[in-house]
Amino acid sequence: MFILDWKNITGVHCGSVAIRNVINYFGTDYPEELCFGLGAGMGFFYNKNNESKPSEVIHLRAPNMEPIFFSSTGRDYKWLKEKDSSIAHDRLIENITKGFPVFLQTDLFYLKYYNSSLHFPGHVVVCIGYDKKNKLFYLSDTNFKEIQTASFSQLNNARNSKAEPYPLSYNYFVVKKFTAFRDLKERVELATFKNSFNFLKGQESDRGISSVFAILECANNIKKWNELPDKRDVFKFAYQIIAKRGSKGAGFRFIYEDFLDLAQVYSSKIKRLNLKLDMHEIALGWVSIASLMKQIYIKGNNLNLIKLENSLTDIYSKEFNFHMKVLDEFSNKI
Repeated sequence: MFILDWKNITGVHCGSVAIRNVINYFGTDYPEELCFGLGAGMGFFYNKNNESKPSEVIHLRAPNMEPIFFSSTGRDYKWLKEKDSSIAHDRLIENITKGFPVFLQTDLFYLKYYNSSLHFPGHVVVCIGYDKKNKLFYLSDTNFKEIQTASFSQLNNARNSKAEPYPLSYNYFVVKKFTAFRDLKERVELATFKNSFNFLKGQESDRGISSVFAILECANNIKKWNELPDKRDVFKFAYQIIAKRGSKGAGFRFIYEDFLDLAQVYSSKIKRLNLKLDMHEIALGWVSIASLMKQIYIKGNNLNLIKLENSLTDIYSKEFNFHMKVLDEFSNKI
């Protein structure tokens, strides 16, 4: 058995908690919302699945938040992949043995401690130990106070899930050292700009493209959701994504508001722009959208569907204007 000397910190979202835990392992403690914001974590995906259920899904987080956070240290990090399960397994054990925690993307359907009936590929955990005799890996995971375990076979399946919309190929990356950022003013301004720039330009990943314009696409298609064979599950899952699944209740907009609250302490520009107040209004809009989705999947109501379409169109406009304001102010960051 080998387990890193680990102080497990819990939180709201898998990726930002993972970042916080890893930098804490190296001696730095930032609040989770700062980790989320410095990783430029806010986004929006709209996917139509060919085989997986629900048949259409949304996701309100940007891709690559975890490597983006660490890439600001001067080294370019990215999610690495493996084709061979044995190589993936051996490299994981090798890195942990060397004292390095390993970021993993998983499908929590295969992590038995979740007891989930739905696939959810892309869930981030940090692997911090192993037990070869009992064939177990030790995982730091989001809001679990205790370190969780997964058998070798369970983690293998979780890391190599082909579930839509985000098939995995043993995605991982390793951080070998970290020191606290020297200039947080520059960091928060650059990260705020980067999140808005990526969201307006469109950020590609294996999941598709995260873009503010995907919100408008979703709005334009939302009435068609009512015609889908699994329409109830589609609305229910979308509600859960916005309101429950590690997002702090508004599709990550509340946690981004918290980031901006911290950021304005370091940046007078961010404070002057009232970005925190703008994001709070956006977050409340997503709360309303989630509520409408919940009412639709529970009761079904065409009037609510019309309200939902209008609310999504409105939130698109607010998000677009927010990110244009950021780009106008921080255009020198290009």
